[in-house]
Amino acid sequence: MSIDLPAPAATSIVRVWNDGPKPVTIQVRIFRWTQQGGEDQYEASDAVVASPPFAVVPVGGENLIRVVRTAKAPTTGEESYRLIVDELPLDGGERANGIDFAVRHSIPVFFTPTARGEPALSWNVERREKGYLVTARNDGPRHARIANLRLSGGDGQVAAQQGGLVGYVLGHSVARWFVGGKPAAGDTLRIDAETRTGPVHATASLPRP
Repeated sequence: MSIDLPAPAATSIVRVWNDGPKPVTIQVRIFRWTQQGGEDQYEASDAVVASPPFAVVPVGGENLIRVVRTAKAPTTGEESYRLIVDELPLDGGERANGIDFAVRHSIPVFFTPTARGEPALSWNVERREKGYLVTARNDGPRHARIANLRLSGGDGQVAAQQGGLVGYVLGHSVARWFVGGKPAAGDTLRIDAETRTGPVHATASLPRP
């Protein structure tokens, strides 16, 4: 799931259910989300708050998480955040930074101006051992959600594919993913994928090793 709030909207509610056999304690945080060098970057920000920071969700019950953009300045470009909801186990679980985390939910949150624009994608593909490094560049002002990515060689045979959500390319940013696969025929790959604004059909030159 993701949260997309076009201006002037500044508030959203996320419902968390507990259908397990025990009460669950959750920790709620939100971070500004950018992409640098093809990698996701997260940093603390006071422009958006999520509350409550901690809550106990009873068995068969729910808790409401409120996400609010508190910044006074109007949104002039798409702002990207990640809402992180950690389930803190009563016992056991995997450790991260000294705290036992059972499950982590990372939810994209976007605040967009009235004139949102559209993604403008270009692609690059490099051979890697047992697959390909796929780079998506977005010169548009709005994020693109990439799903069901497929790479095909010059003979039309599928060389690599990844079903479901592959990842996001934020506006005016670059994202990279490794997709496992087999050697492709020819020096050009056909790229097919799905986004919320329509299908992707593109080609990319494939440098020889």
